Amino acid sequence: MRKTEPMRRQFRISLIWVTALMAITTLLGTANAQEKLPRLGIIATGTAADPPGGGFRLDIIRRVLANQGWIDGKNIKFEVRNARGDLTRFAELATDLVKTKPDVIWADNAPALRAVFSASQTIPIVAIDFTSDPVTEGYVKNYYRPGKNVTGIFLDAPQFSAKWIELLRAIIPQLTNIAVLWDPSPGDAHVRALNEIALLFGIEIQVIEVRRPYDIDAAAASFKARPQALITLPSPMMLAENARIIKLAQDNRLPTTSVFAFFAEDGGLISYGPDQGTGPDQGTFNDQGAALVTKILRGANPAELPIERPHRFELVVNLRAAKALGLTIPNDVLVRADRVIK
Repeated sequence: MRKTEPMRRQFRISLIWVTALMAITTLLGTANAQEKLPRLGIIATGTAADPPGGGFRLDIIRRVLANQGWIDGKNIKFEVRNARGDLTRFAELATDLVKTKPDVIWADNAPALRAVFSASQTIPIVAIDFTSDPVTEGYVKNYYRPGKNVTGIFLDAPQFSAKWIELLRAIIPQLTNIAVLWDPSPGDAHVRALNEIALLFGIEIQVIEVRRPYDIDAAAASFKARPQALITLPSPMMLAENARIIKLAQDNRLPTTSVFAFFAEDGGLISYGPDQGTGPDQGTFNDQGAALVTKILRGANPAELPIERPHRFELVVNLRAAKALGLTIPNDVLVRADRVIK
């Protein structure tokens, strides 16, 4: 018995060491596995109220990526940079994001795309950009074979300009004067298209530049003549300042349209634009973006992935806003509406 006790003690010590080594090996293996996960950079505008790494847009992006099978920390690592409403931070955030060497970057709007493209012309970029012409901006060589490191979902500005004017003319048949709220930060593709389309219809366009939120409050003072309607062009700031735009429209009794469904939902007259994808249905521009990310992570070259247009669009009409303006929405507009708010 005396001889076996030291042997038992030595066996227990050896067992402890083996267990510890196995645990260390497992931890190192897990760490190495984490290091080998593909990395997706995400750069978004967000709002000042967003929690770190979260927010409305980022939640949607995470959901559509999960629909494609990408779960942060499980089979992919997300590197999130949220400007939290401050567009002046994009250059700094893009530079910081590129340093992490992601396999692909999701740029969630025009200013974000401009920043990451300036920071890298080699890392693949999937853009969600409704305000730029990718060829004119130099992001791609052409729509069918981009030829560079950018692909993504872009709007057809002339087509949308025609649609906004068509809807307003259906509601106001004698329409001759439209004011346009334009934030220059994303570019001038929509302004140029609106001017061209309005000229064909004999409509005068008054472009009001709004570079800061409080410019929206003072926009009415810049009208050269009393406009009959108002178009708000898309930008991250315009999305964040939805309430200001609705107040401007209501205070000045202006029939107003926007690309964002939230505008009509919150009290604006009409909205027409890509389906924002706030519900569980798939097939929105966000799902298209997630599918492009998947293709690139599986080896596709962004230079060979054609630029896409949104597949689904949504017309929302707010009848309460129409009543407050003393307007009757024609039946041909109502039957085309995806949603009517009564």
